[in-house]
Amino acid sequence: MTLQINTRVDSITWPLNQNLTNQEIISQLELTVSENGQLISNDNLSINKKAVNRSEAGVYPVIITAIGSNNEYATKKIQAWVTDKNNVSSNDRPPVRPTPAPQYKTPAQTPSPKKKSKKKGVYIVLGVLVLLIAIIFGISACQAHNDTVQNEQAQSNALNNTNSKLDNLSEQNKQLMQQNKELQNAINNYKQDQNKEELQNQLDQIKNENQQLKNNAANNQALQNQIDQLGSTIDQIKQNPNQADSLLNQMKNNQNEFTQNLNATFQKLVSDFQQLIGK
Repeated sequence: MTLQINTRVDSITWPLNQNLTNQEIISQLELTVSENGQLISNDNLSINKKAVNRSEAGVYPVIITAIGSNNEYATKKIQAWVTDKNNVSSNDRPPVRPTPAPQYKTPAQTPSPKKKSKKKGVYIVLGVLVLLIAIIFGISACQAHNDTVQNEQAQSNALNNTNSKLDNLSEQNKQLMQQNKELQNAINNYKQDQNKEELQNQLDQIKNENQQLKNNAANNQALQNQIDQLGSTIDQIKQNPNQADSLLNQMKNNQNEFTQNLNATFQKLVSDFQQLIGK
């Protein structure tokens, strides 16, 4: 199985002091996910924006992770350029002309109270302006903090959702292994007492458990295939009990390969997620 994350470009523009949603990032990248050359849904897509500092211009990494139907995953690293579109460079500013040197005259008399009152008014105006600027910067800093908290919460939710899916898959795989064990026990009992009726009853019970597991695992194609294989093996043993051992061994060989691939996928996925969140 081949899972790929495809983008038209490898970087995005991130406005300074603003947040970008996952959909906005996907739109900028013109991102698609393909599996075996076929486009698939972006539902299992996770975008890690934790490293982006939206309050400071610069280039930051963004990690994108996709999970396929066979628990295969793919990651892609792109760059986020945090820039201030309204910033004007120093080359665009008008040249500063030198200020003529002031000409000092010996004061003929003490400044009048009227001039002192004007200076005091200027100081008051300047003080009000400084206070307003401080309030504006405080509001901006508070908004940036709120955006950071929301972004971290979104990343945490995405990680928890992925972990939940992996937990469900692991639990369903345990149930499948338990059904295999029950089938082996039923065959061993049959070889001892040759009671076909008892064997049929046990096989029917395992088949019912198999069908329930299949209904719960409908969203995972890889596990679905293994469940179908167990159900097919049960049907074949019901028709030919004397061939039970060979049918069971053939099924186990296929499932052992699936289990090894599944465990390798779990371990590598957990390792990559630990690197993404900085552990």
